[in-house]
Amino acid sequence: MQLRLWRPWYWAPLVLIVDFVSKRLVLANVETLRGQVEVIGDFARFIYVRNPGAAMGLFPVGRWVLVGVSFAAAVFLVYLYLTSRPRRPVRLGAMAAILGGALGNLIDRVFYNGLVVDFIDLGIGANRFYTFNVADIGVSLGGAALFLSLLREDKAAGSAGRQPDAAPAEPSVPPAPVPAPGERPSDV
Repeated sequence: MQLRLWRPWYWAPLVLIVDFVSKRLVLANVETLRGQVEVIGDFARFIYVRNPGAAMGLFPVGRWVLVGVSFAAAVFLVYLYLTSRPRRPVRLGAMAAILGGALGNLIDRVFYNGLVVDFIDLGIGANRFYTFNVADIGVSLGGAALFLSLLREDKAAGSAGRQPDAAPAEPSVPPAPVPAPGERPSDV
């Protein structure tokens, strides 16, 4: 049996581990990151932020509501993963990346009073994108990959299931000779 080093479900623990380690590094260097640390000039920088809401700080509905939603989403993703066709590695990898990100932020919500550690800040000058973390990257890129995978699968299923405008031509097989009256079929 061939050893497979790559499986789609590897994305879940990979995103979760990288998210966990990066957030712990941020928490170990809070004083340095309370200001900002430029990584790629003003475009990409690290800054310590605690997010009480869902994505982009939206929906600050409370810790346990977000914990419940995150937990339900994780259970649903595991169900979808387990019931998806195994020959859909992009779809499976995308769902696993989303799961890893959801679990990463769920851990923060449970253990840090509902506050998620965010630290990646992108933008130019005063035009900044919201501050995010590795878990958010897993959810966002996994979601985009899942959308594109489902779109591609839908197009493939649509083109395979469509009936052609005209019936396919019969293969050209010469007709069998018909014996004349009085002839035996073997004489023909």
